[in-house]
Formats: sequence, structure tokens, C-alpha cells
Amino acid sequence: MTNPGQTFSVTTAAEACQVSRKTITRRIDQLRDGGAYKDSAGAWVIPLGALLHAGLSPGRPASPDTVTRPQEDTQGQGDRWYTPEEVAELRERAAEAETLRRRAEVAEALAAERERVIEVQARALRMLEAGQRPPDAVESTPAPASTVPPSVPRRGPLERLVGRFGL
Repeated sequence: MTNPGQTFSVTTAAEACQVSRKTITRRIDQLRDGGAYKDSAGAWVIPLGALLHAGLSPGRPASPDTVTRPQEDTQGQGDRWYTPEEVAELRERAAEAETLRRRAEVAEALAAERERVIEVQARALRMLEAGQRPPDAVESTPAPASTVPPSVPRRGPLERLVGRFGL
């Protein structure tokens, strides 16, 4: 149990309230309003009342909802504290931005692949128009010489079918 006249340093206040030193230093303006001051050596002296004024309680961790934001600096250069709702919104926006970045990467890769395919097709078309065979075309084997003597005319499939039925 703490007595009402007890004072703390930043480190002992952090240990007593079960928070980090950074939490204590973030609330230094509130602590100062509650009676905290620097001694002649430059160390903070924080009375129990100042801790209570800042929403901190020795023996029990402070809830994140008790954090209040300092007044906004009119020039926008002061430290800004975010509420848990603002933090959640910022995280959601960051996740959305990451999703959009990934989608853009996929779209760029797809566009690059399509551009490559179009270039290959355009090259093949130019070669066909020029009467050349593309270098990656498969060699076709020549058709075997016909076993039918040249004197006998070759018949097509329809002629052979008609011949079988005697029509």
C-alpha cells in the first residue's frame, strides 16, 4: 500500500503502476499538472496525487482508455496521442493500403506478361507475312511417299465410301 505523501521517480512510478517508463513520460504534462516536478538534479519527483491525477494507479495497470490526448499544437508540432479507436482505424487503413499495393503488383505483373505475349504474337505475324518460319516452330517430317503407283488416281474418302457400297 502506498502512503499519500509518497513520491516516485519515473522508474519507480512505472514499476508501481505496472506500465512502461514511456507511458509515464508520455503523461508527464498531466503529471506536472497534478504536482510532479523536477528536483535540483533534474530528476522527476512524482507525488502519488500526480499519478492519480494522470489516471495511473499504483498496484494496478492503467487501462488504455484512460489515456487522454494533449491539446493540439496550433502548428501541428506537438506530440499526438491516439485513442484505441484511432489506432484501430489506422491499422485498418494500413491493411487496406497493403492489400491495394499487392493488387497493384499483381496487375503490373499480369500486364507485363500480356505485353510479352503480344510482342511474341506480333513477331510471329511479321514472320508469317514475310514467309518465314518462326525459329521455335517444330520441324514437320515430310509425308511418306505414296505406295500407290502414279498411274492409279488417288481417291478421296467420299469416293472410297461410294465405291464400297457400289453406288
